[in-house]
Amino acid sequence: PWSRPSKPIYKTIPEKICIPAGDLEFFGPYEKGYRKKWKTVIDKIKLLNIPVEFIDYSLFSEAASILYDGPWIAERWASLGSFIEKNKGEGMVKVTEAILKSGAKNDLRADSVFKAMHRLGQIKVMVKKLLHNAVLVLPTVGGTYTREQVNRDPIKTNSNLGLYTNHCNLLGLTALDFQAGWVEEGVPFGVTSFALDNCEGFNFGIASLYQLNDSEEEITNIAVCGLHMRGFQLEPQLTTLNAHFVKEAKTAPVYKLLKLPTTPSKPGLVKVPSNGGSIDVELWSIPTKNLGYFLNCIKAPLGLGLVQLEDGQEVIGFICEGYMEKLSEDITKYAGWRNAAAIN
Repeated sequence: PWSRPSKPIYKTIPEKICIPAGDLEFFGPYEKGYRKKWKTVIDKIKLLNIPVEFIDYSLFSEAASILYDGPWIAERWASLGSFIEKNKGEGMVKVTEAILKSGAKNDLRADSVFKAMHRLGQIKVMVKKLLHNAVLVLPTVGGTYTREQVNRDPIKTNSNLGLYTNHCNLLGLTALDFQAGWVEEGVPFGVTSFALDNCEGFNFGIASLYQLNDSEEEITNIAVCGLHMRGFQLEPQLTTLNAHFVKEAKTAPVYKLLKLPTTPSKPGLVKVPSNGGSIDVELWSIPTKNLGYFLNCIKAPLGLGLVQLEDGQEVIGFICEGYMEKLSEDITKYAGWRNAAAIN
């Protein structure tokens, strides 16, 4: 009953990356390695050219505590209690059975459920503001255990393993776990990106950007303004070359956008000395070694050159030969190909 419609997900780079301030808790036999690796991850995140904000993590910890330490445990009994009673616990892991039965305690008052719901609602409002156009990045787990260690203290060890993920479901967040290197041989280190429920593309974007930079592979940003943008016919020419969408941007107000007399229709960006406009573009990152392959896909009168952005930065991008200005329709008034295509 709480399902939501599925929407297409596009890799998008968030405006901000949130990281907990201060030291996090790590545990288990690889505690020191996990702690050291997390510091390395933070250093690499700072190199992604995305603003980083160190935040108070207590909101998320409180939401996680509501899941286990509050009246929400009764929801589990509501869902599974009849199964346990019918089967009289046969075949059940004893620890699991005991935890589920704790949701049937008589001292769980109805008003405590509503108090927890109200507090969770407050936390959701604050988290929504905090993660507006942003992601929260955390270690997926703060360590790991041997089976023997889990068997000695199953509740504590399993609780620790969910330390940095238990907030996710109650807050209605989306999440994506990705590998961020190794603690030592055979012991991988995972990172999870969390975003609001309608911003799942941020998780894919930050994971792709991190892993692309983590590989120490040189990348180049390029500006595209037409059929190579997300959702258009030529986007696969970029994605097959391991290019990733970074963000939407605008050119400086010194360009004309032309509708070229080609089949299919495509735009051309021409720099002009006057009467120009600011045109919507998309910035993509592409491995520099693949830039030559991409250039071979581009046909005249289009080519790659320097495109001036609204913030004064110059990046490699699509430009059009000037002679096409007299042979094409001026669609600068639409301020971008996506707008023009929607109308035409």
